[in-house]
Amino acid sequence: MEVIRWYKKYRRILNSDIIHLRKPDAIDWDGFMHVDPKGEIKGLALFFNPTAEPMDRQIDLPLYYTGLTHKVSVREKEGRIRSLDLDAHAKVKLDVHIPANGYTWYVLF
Repeated sequence: MEVIRWYKKYRRILNSDIIHLRKPDAIDWDGFMHVDPKGEIKGLALFFNPTAEPMDRQIDLPLYYTGLTHKVSVREKEGRIRSLDLDAHAKVKLDVHIPANGYTWYVLF
């Protein structure tokens, strides 16, 4: 039931365009991001860890297709919101912790 509530809450962004962030290789993180420049939520990035060890990475997240240009508000899962500056190429450096054999996700608006 929890997954259904989550899907209904994020239905619009989950049904929008998808960008693969890194080719999966079962050695390091994998991820993709849904983008919707016309929606309230501009992006939803999901990161996966296929290894038995937790991962901490700084990931360059390309936000060009979100329509965001200078700042982005980011929230990990349902946590606190923080504001980050985009660089000249519409990218943001995101510090990501991915649990072993697990995943995490970020909402971008």
